[in-house]
Amino acid sequence: MLSDSHIQQEVKARIPHTWPLFFARHGRFTPIQQQAIPPILDGHDTLVIAATASGKTEAVIAPLLERNWEAFKQAGLQLLYICPTRALVRDLYQRLQPILDNTSITIGMKTGDVTMAQTMPAILLTTPESTDSLLTRIPKAFTQLQTIVIDEIHLFDNTPRGDHLRCLLLRIERIRHYADPAVMPTQRVALSATVPDPAGVAGRYLHNGVIVQVPGGRAIAAEIRPLYTLAELIDALSQRAAYKSLIFCNSREQVEETAVTLRQQLPHHADIFVHYSNLDATMRRDVEERFAAAATAVCIATTTLELGIDIGSIDDVVLLGAPPDLNTFMQRIGRGSRRLPHTQVLCMPQTPGEWARFEAMLTLAADENHQSSIANRQSTTYGFRPSILIQQIFSLIKQSPTGSIRLADLRHIAPPEMTSANLYKIVSQLTLTDYLQTGRPGEWKPDEKLQDLFDKHDIYSNIGVDTEGITAVDAHTGHIIAHTDRSYNPGTVLLFGGRPMAVVWAGERQFGLKSVPGTPASEVLRFHKSYITIPYQITQTVAHSLNIPSHQFVRLPQKPGFYLFHFWGTVWGELLASVLQTQGITATAINEYCLFTHEPLLQLPPCDTKLWHRSVTNIRDRLVNHLEMGRFHRLLPADIALEAIIQQLNFPQFQTLYQETSIIDQPTIYEQLHWLIQ
Repeated sequence: MLSDSHIQQEVKARIPHTWPLFFARHGRFTPIQQQAIPPILDGHDTLVIAATASGKTEAVIAPLLERNWEAFKQAGLQLLYICPTRALVRDLYQRLQPILDNTSITIGMKTGDVTMAQTMPAILLTTPESTDSLLTRIPKAFTQLQTIVIDEIHLFDNTPRGDHLRCLLLRIERIRHYADPAVMPTQRVALSATVPDPAGVAGRYLHNGVIVQVPGGRAIAAEIRPLYTLAELIDALSQRAAYKSLIFCNSREQVEETAVTLRQQLPHHADIFVHYSNLDATMRRDVEERFAAAATAVCIATTTLELGIDIGSIDDVVLLGAPPDLNTFMQRIGRGSRRLPHTQVLCMPQTPGEWARFEAMLTLAADENHQSSIANRQSTTYGFRPSILIQQIFSLIKQSPTGSIRLADLRHIAPPEMTSANLYKIVSQLTLTDYLQTGRPGEWKPDEKLQDLFDKHDIYSNIGVDTEGITAVDAHTGHIIAHTDRSYNPGTVLLFGGRPMAVVWAGERQFGLKSVPGTPASEVLRFHKSYITIPYQITQTVAHSLNIPSHQFVRLPQKPGFYLFHFWGTVWGELLASVLQTQGITATAINEYCLFTHEPLLQLPPCDTKLWHRSVTNIRDRLVNHLEMGRFHRLLPADIALEAIIQQLNFPQFQTLYQETSIIDQPTIYEQLHWLIQ
C-alpha cells in the first residue's frame, strides 16, 4: 500500500500548472483534495462531500483547469460555476480572481447584482437564475462549455431551484449538441458539506457520477439559554463584550427588531449590522466589508450569511430560535470559531419546543448512527415539481428566435415521468389563463399576462412570491426590494434594512419606498410569509429522548379533549390531522409534535389510499407552502398540481407507520409533554 506522502506526490505531479496557484503555499493537500483531484482529472462527473473550510473549492477548480489548461486561455466560456447565492458568487470571485490574475485565464461573474462584462470569460460564476437569463439572451455562449460546477448542492436539491437547475443542464446540453452533434457531454462536479442522499443527488445532476466523501468536522461546544425577551440576548452579549458575534434569526422582521433593540440597549460599544436578501446589493456588500473589518461587532442575519462568504473571523454564533432542520443548523454554526478546534454556539430557544429541537439537533450532529437510523423513514421524498416547466416555457419562448414554443421543445427538458399528455395540458391551461396564445400550427406564443412578465424581466426565477403578489420597490428606480403580504398607504414610515423608509406612492400591487433618515418608523415592513417546516427526523429524535418509539402515540388528557403526541413533524402531522378530520373526527394540528382532538382515541381508524388522497386534497394549500412547490404552482391544471403534491409525500412510509401505530397513556412523561405545547 502506498504511503500518504507518496500519494500526495503522485497527485502533485499530475497538476503542474495549478499546484503553484492553489496548493504550494500550503505544501500539501487536504484529505478531500487528495481524494477528489484524481477522478476529476480523469474526467469523471464527481460529487465532492466534505466539511466546511476543508478546501473543496480548490479540490474542484484546480483539476478542472489542469485538464483543459490551454483551452481555458482561449476565448469563450469553458467553465460555468453555479452558486446558490449572489453573495457567494461575489465572495468566490474575490478569492479566485487574484489567483488567476497572471495566468491569462479570465474569470467573471453574473448575478442580479452584477452585470457581466461584454466579453464572455473562460470561467463564469453565477446563479441558476442568471444562467437562465443568459440562456435566453446569448445561448451561443454555451457552445464551447466544457464543465459545470454546482456549489452547495444540498441547498438546491429537492427544491424548486434544484428542479430548475436540472432543466437548465438539459438546455445547455441541447445547445451544445445543436452546435456540434459529436460533442461529448459536459463534465459536471457538485460540492457540498452535507448531502443526506448522495446517490440520489448524483443521479439527478451528474452523468454516472462518482462520490468522493471525507467524514469529519469539529466538535460542537453549545450553550442553551432560554430567550423570553431580548433582554436575555443583551445579557449574553454583555458577557461577550470583546467578541465578534454573528446572530441568526428565522425571520427578517426579527432581524430588524433585534437590531433596533441592540442599538438602544447594548451596554458596551459594538457596531450593529443587519444582513438579509431583500436589502439592496450595495447595502449588503457594505455590511459584509464593514463587519469583516470591525474588531467588536454584532451582525444579525437570516439565511444570507449561512454560506462561506468572507466576513472575517467570527468568535461565536448565536441562534435566536431553533433552525428548522439539521442542515441549516450545521451551516449556521459552522460560520463561527474557525480558529478553534471546536465550534462555539449559543442556542436561544423561544419556547420549550424549540429547546427540545436544539437538543435534538445537537444529538443528531454528534451521532451519525442515530441520523441514519431515522433517515430510513422520511415524511417527504423527491419528486420533480411541474410548476418549474411553466417558468421554463416562458424562458424558452424568450430564447426562441421565433418567440414561440412547440411541445417538442418542452419534451427535451422535461423529466421522463412527465407525460406528453400532461405537457399539453399545462400549455393548454396557460392558454386559457391568458399567458399563452396559439400561433402557427403546433406553436404557442406570449399572450398579455406573459408579455407583462417579460416587460418586468420576471421570468427567470422559481422562488419568491406568486406572480400576482405585492412588491415594494425603490420609489425612484422601480427596483424590487421586497415581497410583502400587504400594501401600505402613502406616508407610512416603515423600518427596512435598519433604516426608516417612507411609502411615497401605492398602486394596485406595488408601492414605492424612499429613505427618510431620522424619521420614526411606525412599524416593521412585513415580508411575504415564510413557512417553518420541521422534519420528521428532528421530532423523532425528541421522541427518542423521551423513550417513545416511532410506532407509539402518547395521549395527554386535557379538559375537554386530548393532545395526541405523534412526533411526526410538520408535514405528516398536518396530514395526520386531515386524515382524522376526513373521517369525521375533530382534530387540529397544534405543532410539529402533536394535534388536539375531542375524541378519546384508543386506536387510529383505518386509512386507505383513497382516503389519504382526500385528506391531501383538503389541506393542499398548506402543503404547497410547506413543500415549496414553486411560485408558478397555482398556474398548473388542478389534477397535475395535486399529483405533484402527492409525489412529494412519502405515502408508503406514512401508511406503514400509520398501520403500526398504537396509542398509549404514559403519565410519567405528562409534564414533559405539557412543555412541548407551550
